[in-house]
Amino acid sequence: MRLTRILLLLALAMILSACAQGTQNLRLNPEPPTTGPALGGGESIGLQVVDARNDRDLGMLENLDGSVVRLMAAQDVAYAVQLAAAQALSGYDFAPALWDAASVPRLEIRLEALEHQVTAGVPYQLETEIALAATGWAGDKRLTSRARATLSDQRALPPTERANAQAIEAAITRALGQLLDEEFARFLAGQR
Repeated sequence: MRLTRILLLLALAMILSACAQGTQNLRLNPEPPTTGPALGGGESIGLQVVDARNDRDLGMLENLDGSVVRLMAAQDVAYAVQLAAAQALSGYDFAPALWDAASVPRLEIRLEALEHQVTAGVPYQLETEIALAATGWAGDKRLTSRARATLSDQRALPPTERANAQAIEAAITRALGQLLDEEFARFLAGQR
């Protein structure tokens, strides 16, 4: 009986250690948010996204054995956000161009926070939070805006790199949708 328990505990420990994951390198490709009417008239708009975070990790994943691994970006996060923002601006019929501090209209988006935490358990808890700030210039006017998105999810099994990337991508898309709404697009088009 005692030997059976020991073997069972040993087998459980082996299973848990086999389930433990190492550092994940996440490749992000967020979808652009849904946009409203074509307001830009094909006008060129300077665009840049700046990663203003102090910590460039995306977060942490807790394994069932208590070990914690880092979630890293496989590419520049600001660039991934910029691609999605450019597609959103195209949806408003703007022509996104390289940033030029003298171009009007222009838009700067700052990535202020991005955190994805996975807590081990049954089920695994996924919490993602992102904060963006934008400054737009149109004519001699300037408009600033902020957006914050928080998403929660549960998984029966430890989330894979792709599952973690999808959770972060969904948060980016939601925050960009809040930031680049029709009101902001109207401002950039000089209609406000």
